[in-house]
Amino acid sequence: MTEKTNWLKKQLTIIFASGLFYFAMSVPFIDFLRLSETTEVRPYCVLPFLLSLVYGFPGALGTAIGNIFSDMYYGGMDYKIYILGFSFQIIYGYGGAMLWKYLRRGDQNLFRMDTVKKLTQYLILVLGDSLLISVMVWWTLNRFYNLPFYGIGFVSTFLNHIIYFVLLGIPFLIGYSAHIQKKELRRQNRLHAYIFSINEKFILFLVLLASIIGVIIGFFAWVFFRAYDIYDITLLWGYVFLISGSAMYICLWPGLLLLHFVEKYVASPLERMAHIGNDFGLKDNIQEEVSDIKAIVGKYCDYPSETGALARSFNTFADRIDEYVVRLTNVSKDRERVSTQLKIARDIQQGVLPAHVDFPEMDLYADMKPALEVAGDFYDYFKIDEHRFGFVIADVSGKGIPSSLFMMASKIIIKKNLLSNMSPGQALTLSNRELCRNNRAEMFVTVFCGILDFETGLLKYASAGHDHPILAKAGEEFTMMQNKTGFVLGALDEISYRDDELILEKGDTFFIYTDGVPEATDSSNEQFGFDRTTDVLNRNRDRSVSEICGALLASIDEFKGEADRFDDITVMAFRRK
Repeated sequence: MTEKTNWLKKQLTIIFASGLFYFAMSVPFIDFLRLSETTEVRPYCVLPFLLSLVYGFPGALGTAIGNIFSDMYYGGMDYKIYILGFSFQIIYGYGGAMLWKYLRRGDQNLFRMDTVKKLTQYLILVLGDSLLISVMVWWTLNRFYNLPFYGIGFVSTFLNHIIYFVLLGIPFLIGYSAHIQKKELRRQNRLHAYIFSINEKFILFLVLLASIIGVIIGFFAWVFFRAYDIYDITLLWGYVFLISGSAMYICLWPGLLLLHFVEKYVASPLERMAHIGNDFGLKDNIQEEVSDIKAIVGKYCDYPSETGALARSFNTFADRIDEYVVRLTNVSKDRERVSTQLKIARDIQQGVLPAHVDFPEMDLYADMKPALEVAGDFYDYFKIDEHRFGFVIADVSGKGIPSSLFMMASKIIIKKNLLSNMSPGQALTLSNRELCRNNRAEMFVTVFCGILDFETGLLKYASAGHDHPILAKAGEEFTMMQNKTGFVLGALDEISYRDDELILEKGDTFFIYTDGVPEATDSSNEQFGFDRTTDVLNRNRDRSVSEICGALLASIDEFKGEADRFDDITVMAFRRK
């Protein structure tokens, strides 16, 4: 009995609060923005639909009751209009909400606006719902007051609804969706996970852009009409609504076509593939995971873009895993199985490192010596366009398989962003946000990346907690640079990274490395250090970059002797010709 009583109290509270809120919102617009004896500017017209979505029928009933009191406050209406208005609020508010719930019947979060299909369905529903309420209202006014059924009043009512369903309705849905997701993430203790996907951000940007354009154009139309006193207040607002609404929807509908293309060929594939690295290893059967990877990336492999290249890389990754898993099934002993897994990971890891490339504009060399079978370090270099060269060197926290998986995800994400015409700082900022998302292992990575313009020698670079590079100007000795470094990637998603730059003249040599170089230790636990590092570089500075790096690695091996290597060692050097 107590449960039923509490339930009833809750429903009555929702009805009362919804009605009071609706009435309170309507009063200022009735008093100050009344357009005629029958209508006013009504941004609160979205409340029946939104409160029905949140609270169900009690929310719709509350707004319908609030509308009765709003009409009474308006004054001068037949009591039959109160009854009809009550019915209209239920029909278009609760009916529209039920239709939206039906369209979203398979979604866990019916407020989430994360696909172009959902936004399109919402806009079509808004058009239909707005037309329905406009027909019902103006049929009533025509019947009781002999007002023209179709005229500027009808147009104003219709446009009032479609404008505010976009201006207020979509932000409410997005905000309430974020509220629901935050509650769920807190329950799962995933406080740093992303709430909005890439596609949602594109959609939100389009809606904000269309809304801002519509509001600005509507404002200037209002100023123009008022300045020249062209129309009475009813006609003025009618034409303002017409101009503002038309501008907004002219932006929205072509934008939807563009967003559909972006969603299909960029956002959706990237979102699907971003989950591969995070979810890999969660299932007991690795062959099922390989099949899942192939099923996800298979549909994108034919795309003639970076998305297709990324999909093909994942497909190759899955094929290699599949091949080695077949061999793994024949291994019976635990120790042999572990050794085989590490070899698989090492081969896959080595396979994703770039092959040596001869650039006519520069002398380049890079190498990596893992401490274990698989490494947490990685490097990459690639041409961005005909005259720009991108490079990355990084060190993932930890060792072994987890680090290698996080390494692969980091490498793919950073390269993708650098190839997307971003500066190094922008690429690290976006990569950090993507790596923080669903980073349940709480891993991080230090990164140094840059872009060199072959024609001008301009080197733009950014650092995320990585060791300082070492530079030798032509004919001079190597010296440690004192650039500012940012925080590591993968730990805090709100961090931004800055760009630095320098001019690399012909003959200048740029050397970068991971902390395994200065922190290599001998049997007495003494570190190789930065002084020894720069000394070896200077003794070999007149040699090729491959010989410089080889001499440094040989010196480290000689220094540590029989001592174990506890950290990966990675070096990269290039000299502009």
